Amino acid sequence: MKTNGVRIFAIYSALMFVVVFGLSALVKAPSAVGNAEPEQTGTEEAEPEVTTAPAEEKPELTEEGDPAEADNVWAMFLVNGNNECPEEYSNSIDTSLVYESTVRQYYMDSRVEKYVRDMFAAAEKDGVELVMVSAYRTNSYQQDLFDRSVEDRVNNRGMTWEEAKEDTAKEVQKPGFSEHNSGLAADIMSNEYTSMDDDGFEDTEAFAWLSEHAPEYGFILRYPKGKSEYTGIIYEPWHYRFVGVYYAKLLTEKGLCMEEYFRQQGWVDADGTAISHYLPGNEPDAPDSGADDIQEDESEREDEV
Repeated sequence: MKTNGVRIFAIYSALMFVVVFGLSALVKAPSAVGNAEPEQTGTEEAEPEVTTAPAEEKPELTEEGDPAEADNVWAMFLVNGNNECPEEYSNSIDTSLVYESTVRQYYMDSRVEKYVRDMFAAAEKDGVELVMVSAYRTNSYQQDLFDRSVEDRVNNRGMTWEEAKEDTAKEVQKPGFSEHNSGLAADIMSNEYTSMDDDGFEDTEAFAWLSEHAPEYGFILRYPKGKSEYTGIIYEPWHYRFVGVYYAKLLTEKGLCMEEYFRQQGWVDADGTAISHYLPGNEPDAPDSGADDIQEDESEREDEV
């Protein structure tokens, strides 16, 4: 009996061991899917996908800072009260006839002839008759204009010589400082309005056409309204300057005059004198030798820049 009791106790102990450790193993075991991780409850938000904006493409620049696609960069130089167009440059420009009226011929730098002729032809095709009233001038002719304007103010407006010179400089530049001396500027009006006594030209169909299309041919309105503090010249709705198609469109779209743009680009010093970019006589393809010394008719208006 004692032996049987021992056996029964041993069997009972073994059964208890199996039960206890078996349950413990079941509690620690993973779910029925082998060793798979527990399913997500769906309450956690997925991390947002991170996207990086493409880097802004910067235009390839030439040594002088012009975009590679810019045309006629040689024409992108300043001529104003702080930046002179040297007489040797002005007198050596290779000029071409760009417009002819019944009484006079008008010349400009030969490199812009096609642009001028194409612009006038396009306007005519649109029913607008453009009229050129001034173009290239030699420095000597510019001196005559300036002197006559000063004399008029002294003799007819009661100004002193100094007052007359200062007042004249707002409308007529000294020789070498007029864009007309560069061969790249022209005063353009229309058959319906040719008076420079006021700003009436801005109300014409021709002015509206030029405002829209002149940049397509490389020309900008050089002295826009509200820019006198930068240009030093009064508003002239008739004065257009060739700078190439690229820059003409850029400046027009941005609403900037040349002085503002040169300042933004760091091409001038604090006094507004060009320290970078092309200077008359140093730009690519500069005129090499003397050409026509065109003297404009004495009836040229005295108040033209």
